[in-house]
Amino acid sequence: MIHKHHHHRKKSLKTKITKQLRPWHRGLGIISALFILLMALSGILINHSNQLSIDTTHVEQSWLLDYYGITPPAQIDIYQRSPLKLASSDNLIWVDNRLAVEADSSIMGVLSMGRMLLAVDSDNLYLLSKEGELLEKQDASTGLPRGIEAIGFDEQLWLKTDTGTFMADDDLIEWNQSQPLAAIDWSEPLAADSVIDERESIALQARSSHLTWERVLLDIHSGRFFGSLGPWIMDLVALALIIMAISGIYIWQQQKPKKRKRKVRVSKL
Repeated sequence: MIHKHHHHRKKSLKTKITKQLRPWHRGLGIISALFILLMALSGILINHSNQLSIDTTHVEQSWLLDYYGITPPAQIDIYQRSPLKLASSDNLIWVDNRLAVEADSSIMGVLSMGRMLLAVDSDNLYLLSKEGELLEKQDASTGLPRGIEAIGFDEQLWLKTDTGTFMADDDLIEWNQSQPLAAIDWSEPLAADSVIDERESIALQARSSHLTWERVLLDIHSGRFFGSLGPWIMDLVALALIIMAISGIYIWQQQKPKKRKRKVRVSKL
């Protein structure tokens, strides 16, 4: 009788533990499933990022760019609207809303000359095609004057530097310091208030150029997307999976039907 009572108490305790574990098991299972689903989907997309062009598709969502701390460029200039839209943002040169060149420093001027586009930063001259392809880059090693402040055109190409003005030859190879006989049409950006929409568009594109969807997916998959909490979140998910596995085994063990012992009949001789 005592043995039967003890067995009943033990069975009642196991039943209570099982009932307590079921909600935890279910809750942890749902949370873990969401993270596993997220990691599985991001993993599949990463594996096919090239075919899906995810590696070249840039993020344009402002809130996501803000989350990554990608701020708008400090300097945005629109030099012309047509026939080609020429613009710059800090050290980036844009041709018809396409990123053409990443210069060494902030752009001092952009202009169209014949079949070429020309741009300068403080120490370099960039020669581009009308499609925005970089054809040539000149610097001090090719005879280009340093300390460039502006670029202009008046039948010849001119550079204004901190040491004076320089005129290029017809082939843009030699630069001679000279004083212009007439006023030079220096490359200057359009008034900011007349190109508000264009400036906003370039600002977004400049920010977007620093972040691709592949980078976002890689950060989500590794947990880096969640910042310093990322590793801890992944540790908690792993711990939840361990607890879920243990609790699942325990619940299954308690619900598993017990095998009945077969009574061995002893035949009378």
